[in-house]
Amino acid sequence: MNLNPSTPQPLYMQIRQMLKNDIQQGKYKPDEQIPTEAELCEIYNVSRITIRKAIEELVKDGTLTRIPRRGTYVTSKKFHNELISVSGFSEFSHQLGMTPNSRILKSEVIPATEEIAEYLKVEEGSPILELERLMYVNDRPLFYDIAHFSLIRFPDLEKKIVGNESTYKILLNDYQTEIVSNDKIIDVIGATKDYAKWLECDIGANLFKILKISFNLADEPVHLSTFMCETNKVKLTVHRAK
Repeated sequence: MNLNPSTPQPLYMQIRQMLKNDIQQGKYKPDEQIPTEAELCEIYNVSRITIRKAIEELVKDGTLTRIPRRGTYVTSKKFHNELISVSGFSEFSHQLGMTPNSRILKSEVIPATEEIAEYLKVEEGSPILELERLMYVNDRPLFYDIAHFSLIRFPDLEKKIVGNESTYKILLNDYQTEIVSNDKIIDVIGATKDYAKWLECDIGANLFKILKISFNLADEPVHLSTFMCETNKVKLTVHRAK
């Protein structure tokens, strides 16, 4: 590669721009792994420190994503998540033309805490299904989700959610409960060690933390969800009502 050591621009910035040009021109595509640091050292005939600094700059601006124990990848195209949409993850995935996939990490019946009881308008201590899941798109984790449902309202729900079925469809078909609206509270947090492991990102990476309360036709809260996703993978959008 033709680096210019006589220019005032540092070598790592030149390599950063060359890699960015390669990505924009399609040499490296979204979700594709770029060469290792050792391979890039040979390609550009520079030190590993120089390569590492160029990659760090591309990670910072969202062009590249590091996945622990796997390597460095071109960042996926951002998915647009409509903030006022009432769709669940399965419906969201189908809108993107993709097949949803999820992995249940934990399904447990717990007593409602004071906070959960307040959100779901149930008695404190009443049985709650706590569902911890990873949601995948293109075999890569997109959302880490902790959901809560009242088992007084939805008895035996814990026996019905066992795989990739749409939770909203189960609520509609088995309990005649349709989700028609929701409230969302959005924050940005740094990825903890556990979140980084589940979402395959760096510890400290910026995550959207979205708390969602879903309501039925009677304006009763039926679903409480807190989900996390990397800010460089999702754009949160709002469209005006027509």
